[in-house]
Amino acid sequence: MKRQKIKEIILILLIPILFLIIGTAVIKDYGFNWDEPFHFMRGQAYLNFFLTGKKDYSSLPAYPRLSDVCPDWAKGKCNISPGGATDVLSSESKGPIYEEAIKSLYPQGWFKIWRSMYQHDTYDFNSIIESEGGHPPLNDILAAFTNHIVFQRLHLLGDVESYHFFEVLTSFLIVLGISFFVYREFGVFPAVVAGISLASYPLFFSESHFNIKDPPEAAFFGLTIILFYFGIVKNNWKLIIVSAVFSAFALGTKFNALFLAPILGAWLVFHLITLLIAKRKGTISKHDFRKFLPLVFSLIVYPAITLGIFYALWPFLWNDTLVNLNKVISYYKQIGTSVPGEMAPFIVKGWNTYPIIWIIYTTPIPILFLSTVGFVRSLFKVLKGNGLSLLVLLWFMVPILRVSWPNMVIYGGVRQIMEYIPPMAILAGIGVGWLIDFVKKVSGGKRSAANFVRMLVVASLLFVVSEMVRIHPNENVYFNQLIGGLSGAKAKNIPSWGNTYGNVYLQGVNWINENAEPNAKLGLAVSTMGNIPKLRLRTDIDFYNGNYSGFIRDGEYEIEMDFDWWPKRFYSFQYLDVFLEPVYVVKVDGVPLLKVWKNDLAHTKEGFKEEGVYLEKSVDYSKNRMLIDIGREIFLTGVKINHAPSGCGPVKDGLVALSLDGVKWERELDPLAPQIPPVDKEFDKDTFIFLFPARKSRYILIDALAVNSCLLINPVIEIKGLKILP
Repeated sequence: MKRQKIKEIILILLIPILFLIIGTAVIKDYGFNWDEPFHFMRGQAYLNFFLTGKKDYSSLPAYPRLSDVCPDWAKGKCNISPGGATDVLSSESKGPIYEEAIKSLYPQGWFKIWRSMYQHDTYDFNSIIESEGGHPPLNDILAAFTNHIVFQRLHLLGDVESYHFFEVLTSFLIVLGISFFVYREFGVFPAVVAGISLASYPLFFSESHFNIKDPPEAAFFGLTIILFYFGIVKNNWKLIIVSAVFSAFALGTKFNALFLAPILGAWLVFHLITLLIAKRKGTISKHDFRKFLPLVFSLIVYPAITLGIFYALWPFLWNDTLVNLNKVISYYKQIGTSVPGEMAPFIVKGWNTYPIIWIIYTTPIPILFLSTVGFVRSLFKVLKGNGLSLLVLLWFMVPILRVSWPNMVIYGGVRQIMEYIPPMAILAGIGVGWLIDFVKKVSGGKRSAANFVRMLVVASLLFVVSEMVRIHPNENVYFNQLIGGLSGAKAKNIPSWGNTYGNVYLQGVNWINENAEPNAKLGLAVSTMGNIPKLRLRTDIDFYNGNYSGFIRDGEYEIEMDFDWWPKRFYSFQYLDVFLEPVYVVKVDGVPLLKVWKNDLAHTKEGFKEEGVYLEKSVDYSKNRMLIDIGREIFLTGVKINHAPSGCGPVKDGLVALSLDGVKWERELDPLAPQIPPVDKEFDKDTFIFLFPARKSRYILIDALAVNSCLLINPVIEIKGLKILP
């Protein structure tokens, strides 16, 4: 190999290798995607079955259990706070006696048993099979395998980090694949630009550390296309076979892979037509076609390889294959069709413009500009019969068009179609190649002019990298200057602005670990506890959502994400946000992403510390409803109703709404009973309590939605509001 060629390859390898090194080094900075815990447990259950043939974890060293430490723990006779689960890593809380007993049972340290916390005895093979019916599990199995090697065998990374290493590793593979693809087809500098564009793309880089579905899917999807392309144009049947394997990986991750068929099919037809035209011109002989026979055979077995691997690695399909496959198809129909109400402003003649608008606003401007130039350039080349340009455009456009098509749905940004990002990076490489050629042409071939363009492009891409460093590790909430950053997206109410999908929780946890007093209590305001791995918390922290005390102000810490999601309307969040000054806030572009509160009197805002009791002016009853007129506007904090205990309908379904004028009403998101969370201990069979986050109101409408509801029989009403108006 020539020395120049070696230098070029080293340069091409530089970006992917840096991506892998930096990506691995910063894994610890990222939290969870809230979907990941189930995927980790499913992957471990299946991997354990494939490796051992067992449907439980009996072959693994057992975790210490509360019952081993204190047989009477469930009776409350241990120095352990009450909790629901029975193993160390998911127990609701721990006490000093428990910690000492664990040390006596496991003097080497229980964490040195090298078993993943997601090899959970409750979620074994049979349990997972019963809960199946969604996305395929191949990515889960591969992540579990990475955990098995990197954490359990080699001890190179922590338990959680080793799962995330799978995501970084697959993302590295597509950065490597794109770099070499562009290098082979368009040259060195376009390849460098494409590699940097993909590696520094905010959504891709960020979620390659905590999203177990979409970056791996984008990687497998892209590698399938690249290998298929080279297999066809180089008449290499072996590459076609490897492409089939990667297509199985893509299909085994998400059914997005089904859209490989129109991309590869359309391009292959175009390519074959080109060959036939060339044959008519005498450039291809009959003898040449005989060379294609192995290639034809590989194309014939391609679907069998893909479907065979897909089927073999999903035990859920082994029994009642057609029935269970139909469950999966129904799941995809459910999540992939119809249009959410929040998309209404983006619907134009049935088409959903949200995906393309999101891409325009969340792509760094240098990459957006270069890829746009590359897109236009590729369109012109397709018109001239260039098959490669057609392939890249199809690769880029099909994922976007499938969610923009009438009655198709997308939500939470465009992470669900991350397959568009690698071809967008290719288009950026094509764009810069054309710009350099254009500058050379207009400058009379001056090298200095071309080098100046290269310097500008590199400088602009370094600016992109600096933007990512500035908001690290929250790159997946990036919005560019066209909309004014994240603050501009919030002001324009772009759906899902600020949604980190759970990644930001870790930053709150880190603050708690560094600042909370010993044995502090912690909970999540509206989310489930699985969003925070207990291994990331200080061992003395009592993490339990039941710690929430509301207006009692018991001093617990509460963490929650703050963006445009509907759970913010629950009382459990509203109370914290309205009554308390946060002790810590994570912000990007001045916009809060997460808040940490300490629920005590010291952190309660002035004017929100005392309640007063108010008498109702009148109460009107109509069928199943109760309309309370307080007689004046107050900042309402609660209503308590003592009612008949029995002989009537239970208080469960129903709704509560408030109004200032009795005409315009606003319904509370919390259910009638039990409110989430039911923090008031007075709530029982003959006492109804509903809490409000200092909501300004005069009228209260309670609709039991039930005939003969106990709530409406002999009610005695007590209304509370802020004692001093804020």
